[in-house]
Amino acid sequence: MIGYLRGKIRECSPGKLLLVLPAGPAESAGAVGYSISTPQSVAYHGLLPGEWVEFSIHTHVREDALDLYGFLTGLEKEIFLTLLGVSGIGPKGAMGILSGAEPGELVRAIAEEDKGFLTKLPGIGKKTAERVMVELAEPMRKRLTLDPALVKLGSTSANHKNVAGARSNLKGESGAMLEDAKSALLGLGYREAEITGLLNRALKDSETPPVRAEDLVRLALRQLV
Repeated sequence: MIGYLRGKIRECSPGKLLLVLPAGPAESAGAVGYSISTPQSVAYHGLLPGEWVEFSIHTHVREDALDLYGFLTGLEKEIFLTLLGVSGIGPKGAMGILSGAEPGELVRAIAEEDKGFLTKLPGIGKKTAERVMVELAEPMRKRLTLDPALVKLGSTSANHKNVAGARSNLKGESGAMLEDAKSALLGLGYREAEITGLLNRALKDSETPPVRAEDLVRLALRQLV
């Protein structure tokens, strides 16, 4: 079973991407591509072709297919597998639930049996929400007891929205700044695949979106420290 993959994004669309793993130093030589389903939450909106990423993988085997589900964090995979244990929730349903809430928000809602929150998530009706609360509320409460900081993860949605907004601006009116930053990093000897990852991480980690190319370059170079 495949449990982890690290590679370069070849193609991506909401909830789906093609991850290419080179067989050697030459990226195109003997490369293998894996089709991976991902949540559609805001944390995944910034993934771009050419970026190197790593995923925690769940391999789901069916009679006629083998499906790969990828997660940027171990917590998301843990919640996904926990949801699969609930009667009536399959991989697509569990992925839909993860697409509608931050991991910490979801853990809190289940632990507190917040039916109103749960029924607003994609694919969850009243009956499914009740099953989730009955079967998972106690395990989630125990999970929070062991790691109270989990609930704080639910407060990151606003930060993700700011990051998504910053990326949207870069693609539009600030696109020139992004291109200038890329050119500067290319001039410093970095490869384009590396640059994409550096810029994405710089934008994600920045509390305030940069307004000048030189600021973005400095933020990107800090990722190497």
